[in-house]
Amino acid sequence: MSVSFCIAAFFLSSTSAFASAEKMYVDKSKVVDILESSTVYHDAPTTSGLVRVEKIDNLAGVDKSTGKIFDKKAFKDSLLKYYSSDKVKYSENIKNIDKTIESLLSSKSNSSKINSEIVPFYSDGQVIMQGWSKEAKLISSENRVTYKTSWITEDNYRSSVPITATYTKTSSVSKSIGFEGDAEIKAKFGFTASATVSQSTTISQGADVPAWTVWGTRPYIKYKLEKYSGEYYYTIFAGGSLNTYYYNKTGENYILITKSNEYWSRTNTSKSTTATTPTPPTGAPNV
Repeated sequence: MSVSFCIAAFFLSSTSAFASAEKMYVDKSKVVDILESSTVYHDAPTTSGLVRVEKIDNLAGVDKSTGKIFDKKAFKDSLLKYYSSDKVKYSENIKNIDKTIESLLSSKSNSSKINSEIVPFYSDGQVIMQGWSKEAKLISSENRVTYKTSWITEDNYRSSVPITATYTKTSSVSKSIGFEGDAEIKAKFGFTASATVSQSTTISQGADVPAWTVWGTRPYIKYKLEKYSGEYYYTIFAGGSLNTYYYNKTGENYILITKSNEYWSRTNTSKSTTATTPTPPTGAPNV
């Protein structure tokens, strides 16, 4: 084999190996994905809990036939006039009025056409204000208990000889604890979503039951129920109109106090073999 052929073969072999190495290379640098900005579009609320609707007239700078804002300054002045009706309530809106108008101008709702009536369904309306028109508050609080009316028992009421339970008996009860209701109430007070808690009681196989005795147990869950209520408003711009919707918002928060078992027993003091076994109570636990 000639020297030149060997050199050429070595060169080709090295080049092929280098190309293979290039194909096998994997870029393991970390990829970072961050949010730079975002726009959130809202649908109008449903009629659930709707109390009343207020139409805000005399918005200047808006084409009533198309809903398009054609005079930014006139529109701003008329909107500012509305905000000025309650400078405390709308202080944040006054401060952010330019941002609100720019958002309205860029939104697809700016060119939407709707009729001149108050319509509580805007598929593409934009929420520009929202808050509590009547502050949400606690309206009632009560202690409650969830329990089984039936008991699991071992009956040795008419026997002079202690007995042993021959099989395991279990009774359980459950309750949803946490918040149920409107999202605005949940957000205001920082409540957590509801979750189920359970309590079980057991008579185990092999348990001893004394002579002349009937013995029983049942589970219960004690909790506090707090009810909240308030009035919430949304002001929505769509089709050149500004409307405010007022809603009753309610919610119930269930707070766990304790979960435990109640025990009950009776003794046959007369030691009568014909005595009737007493029946445990079906009312609320004595807790």
